[in-house]
Amino acid sequence: MLERVDIEAFSILRTDMPVIDVRSPKEYAHGHIPTAINLPVFSDDERAVVGTLYKKKGREVAMAKALSITQPKREKRLQQVLDISDENGSEVLVHCWRGGMRSGKFAEFLSENGVNVKLLTGGYKAYRNAIHDALRLPWKLIILGGMTGTGKTDILLELKVKGHQVICLESIARHKGSAFGRLGQDGQPTTEQFQNDLWEEWSTLDISKPVILEDESQAIGSVRIPDELFAEMRTCPVINLQLIRSIRAERLVAEYGKFDIADLKKSVLNISRRLGHERSVQAVKDLDEGNLLDVAISTLQYYDKAYTFGLNKRNKDTVETIVINSGDAKDNVKIVEDCLPNIEARSWKR
Repeated sequence: MLERVDIEAFSILRTDMPVIDVRSPKEYAHGHIPTAINLPVFSDDERAVVGTLYKKKGREVAMAKALSITQPKREKRLQQVLDISDENGSEVLVHCWRGGMRSGKFAEFLSENGVNVKLLTGGYKAYRNAIHDALRLPWKLIILGGMTGTGKTDILLELKVKGHQVICLESIARHKGSAFGRLGQDGQPTTEQFQNDLWEEWSTLDISKPVILEDESQAIGSVRIPDELFAEMRTCPVINLQLIRSIRAERLVAEYGKFDIADLKKSVLNISRRLGHERSVQAVKDLDEGNLLDVAISTLQYYDKAYTFGLNKRNKDTVETIVINSGDAKDNVKIVEDCLPNIEARSWKR
């Protein structure tokens, strides 16, 4: 049986049903629905050939070529789908880019061979549009801010343990945001995949309750926060944590001092233009001599200035500054929790 479903039904069904993405490997790698399994109708080269024929010689010639490519693969693909769907009573969800010929013909073939198929109307594009539409809704965002080394990520994790709605953008981006942020991380996803992975977590949240995020630039390493979300992040309430630089520098040494000196040097050189020539040269010299605390203090001078510049662009009425006296996340989370009710009452009338 073959049934077409919209993105709302698809999103519900995919919690229990396997998703088959029939786009080419390159398309899939650029961005895909989390949990989707790639069983491409065409390889990257085959897709290019069919596309070129369609443009130059028309639909019929392209269709004939497509059939000659897919025919030999049909039995193998059917068995793969049966193996995937076996635990689900031979039911699968299928999509391509726009819900067109690739997924349509593939779904028809599966249906003719006894597989119950739900075909996503609008394809992967409908999924992407749904993400952007959902992020335009009136979410109650609270930004946890503070200069580099304040321990914001640790506080966010403690808030999550305590039951608050928290999204850790750096964790999803696999980058900690600064020039040193790639250290100790797996390679970053594409921006598109980052946004998909972000939505995978975000879609579980309750829109009636606040969502707490760390203060970030729109670019986190090589990925970018969706425009709709970032625009809201720049206008929503901010908890600005203040911690003296010496403690923050010690935290950075504890966090990054374990990495190879060559990698630390590379990170310093990546921001040499912003640090200035003299400070960059001194930082590299300090790394060679093992003076990690001096390097941390030097780089914090740059990052503190950049953070202050960004903070000053915000509406002062949305910023609540709180002084903390240590880098202990368990102590600091209590301080943050104490100010949440006032922020909620002031920002969103009940």
